[in-house]
Amino acid sequence: MLQRYFAGELTPSEKEALVDAVEKDEELRKEFCRMQNLKAITSLFPASGDAERSTSRLLQWRKSNLRMSYRSFAGYAAAVLVFGFVLWGLLQPLTRSVPEEPATYMMEVSTTSHRHKTFKLSDGTIVCLNASSVLRYPNKFSGDERRVMLTGEAFFEVAPDETMPFIVATEQYDIRVLGTKFNVFAYKDHDVITSLVEGSLEVVKPAAEFPTVRIRPYESIAWEGDGWQRSTFSEPDFIMWREGIYVFDNTPFKEITDKLELYYATNIVIANEELAQYRFSAKFRQDDGLESILKTMKKIYGFEMDKNRQTNTITIE
Repeated sequence: MLQRYFAGELTPSEKEALVDAVEKDEELRKEFCRMQNLKAITSLFPASGDAERSTSRLLQWRKSNLRMSYRSFAGYAAAVLVFGFVLWGLLQPLTRSVPEEPATYMMEVSTTSHRHKTFKLSDGTIVCLNASSVLRYPNKFSGDERRVMLTGEAFFEVAPDETMPFIVATEQYDIRVLGTKFNVFAYKDHDVITSLVEGSLEVVKPAAEFPTVRIRPYESIAWEGDGWQRSTFSEPDFIMWREGIYVFDNTPFKEITDKLELYYATNIVIANEELAQYRFSAKFRQDDGLESILKTMKKIYGFEMDKNRQTNTITIE
């Protein structure tokens, strides 16, 4: 379509479709600009008969006394200026027709099951995104806050900036910080749990008459029912997922499988209530895979499990 566009062969409806595609696709927009510039420059190249005429004139010039008068020099300089203005004039209408990229736009980073990803935002904040998670954020921060939106789990090392607070928006509440390290568990349809490792942070319920709450390092907070619930932790082993390791310390099997469902995008049904409450302490590599993890735990308790690949469901009895 690009080739046909520059050849003047597109219909009005095809032109409109191409413009829409260029606006949405950054790589296509770059190619469009490249072809525009190429067409503008090649239009200034000599035609087929110009080479012979130029060669003849060059030979005549070499036979002369090779003295260039001021008037000749001025003529050449004027020719260069004319060439520059012609090129600028050709490029201007073409460039104006290209949709400009907005100064600020939203970006999105997502992870697949059993994979985490670390990246840096424009302000220097480092984000580690856990499996099956999504973070939406602007390409650059402006205004009076740095706001990002999280679904899933992420660990933030926020770059300090007292003039522009960093805000993580979740399904249940917002987390407001100035410069700190913390973990947010915010998978859809689950209680959002925020755990502070370093610095300080505040949590606030938007559009609700609840006061802002501040927590200290090695504290966690969650919104349960109609109020805030605090807890403490001594070692932040639960955030070792950043290193590809899942850690469970004296954790009920039901809570473990709830997280494994999220991390590996698989349904797990426990038909044994006693097993659901049985507590495990273990460490697993993320790359071990869900079935390998369950087989290891099976050696401890001795349960049976069956996987239905059509429904992507593991039933444990």
